Amino acid sequence: MKTLFYIFLLFCLVLMSCKKESTTEDKSSEQVSENIIQLSETQFKNGDFKLTKADSTVFYEEFKVTGYVDVPPQNRASINSFFSGFVSQIDLITGDEVKNGDLLVKLQNPEFIQIQQEFLENYSQLDFLETEFKRKKNLLDDKVISKKVFQQTRSEYLSMKAKIQGQQKTLELMNINISKVLNGQFSETISLYAPISGKISKVNVSKGSFVEPNTMIMEILDTDHIHLELDVFEKDIMKIKVGDTLEFKIPEIKDEIFKAYVKLVGAEIGENRSVRAHAHPISENSNFAVGMFIEAHFKHKPLMSLSLPETAFAKTDQAWIVLRLKDQKEGSYNFEMIEVQTSNEQFGKKPLKNKTTIRPNDRFLSNGVFDLVAGE
Repeated sequence: MKTLFYIFLLFCLVLMSCKKESTTEDKSSEQVSENIIQLSETQFKNGDFKLTKADSTVFYEEFKVTGYVDVPPQNRASINSFFSGFVSQIDLITGDEVKNGDLLVKLQNPEFIQIQQEFLENYSQLDFLETEFKRKKNLLDDKVISKKVFQQTRSEYLSMKAKIQGQQKTLELMNINISKVLNGQFSETISLYAPISGKISKVNVSKGSFVEPNTMIMEILDTDHIHLELDVFEKDIMKIKVGDTLEFKIPEIKDEIFKAYVKLVGAEIGENRSVRAHAHPISENSNFAVGMFIEAHFKHKPLMSLSLPETAFAKTDQAWIVLRLKDQKEGSYNFEMIEVQTSNEQFGKKPLKNKTTIRPNDRFLSNGVFDLVAGE
């Protein structure tokens, strides 16, 4: 009899233990399924946590392009000489500003004197040939000489005249004063002048350098009318058109964002499967340097969506999480973790795409979310 009593007592104890474990497991399961994070009122204040409501924001589909700062061809001048010579004077360095017509460099070569001397000799000879031509013409009219003699004189005169005109054009290209040459004032140097106003961007010679006709002596850039050269990939080219606005930044100047508009869109896809587009900054900035690398962002397809500050989102391995205030009672804040669908940040906010789970009066934790979620 005692044996049966002890067996019954042992069975009861085992049954009560199993029931207690089952209850504990159920409570634990309930806690995990609700995904509740609790903060006391003291923790909430000391942690500088804040609550906010979702509001409506216009978001855009964005795509990025890269490019660089440049100037139009008419605002870039390469300084070359038609004639070879030694640099006898150069007073400019990179960064100097010049005006259209300013002296840039002087070249020296004894051959310049020979060109002027030949011009003066031929010019003097032209006077004699012209006089002879007129005299022979009168004699031909009077039938004193044959037509053959006249034609020979005429040929010599016209040949010298053409030669003089060619030499005169050469002297003009050398920027030599023809009146001084005709007065016997020869120069062994020629001067090169600025064809545009701007800044010296390159200087490739120094005093004493020998310059060939194909040598680029220096370069001038007029940065008053800079533009952006953008490479738009083939998949995005249908998303832009002339007049569209865009934002761009210089990666080295991350804190400042500039705006521009599309001026031209190319008609041919290049080797890297992109199309060249030209954009003009809306506000000119003299600090832009030609060749600066830029990152530009285009926006299209505007869409209104509920949003929260970027700091209200936390990324886990599975999804994006926000913390919605479930209730506030007995000196504590109870937050429930909600998985949401979102996209890239714009204007400091991220969209809430699963609207069905968001109610108009819901309040969310707007900062410190990551620390709380990561601690779970």
